[in-house]
Amino acid sequence: MSFNNFLTPVWLAPGGTHYWWYTFYDNRGAQYATADVKTPGAQMMATQQGEQMETDGHITYFVNITNNGPQWCWYNLHGGGLS
Repeated sequence: MSFNNFLTPVWLAPGGTHYWWYTFYDNRGAQYATADVKTPGAQMMATQQGEQMETDGHITYFVNITNNGPQWCWYNLHGGGLS
């Protein structure tokens, strides 16, 4: 299942990295997120994708987003699973 325009958008400075975590309160298997860029010309990179199983069985997903520049970027997340 894909997701777009996910979570509250934020600004990120050139060279900055933002750590995100997100959950769907169940286990959706492998999920990957990238930056849903709102600023033309910005270059964003997703790294360090991960997940953690919580005690109730749901999965919390993690991703770092880095702004490669050349300007500030307004963005949130989009992505989806492998199935």
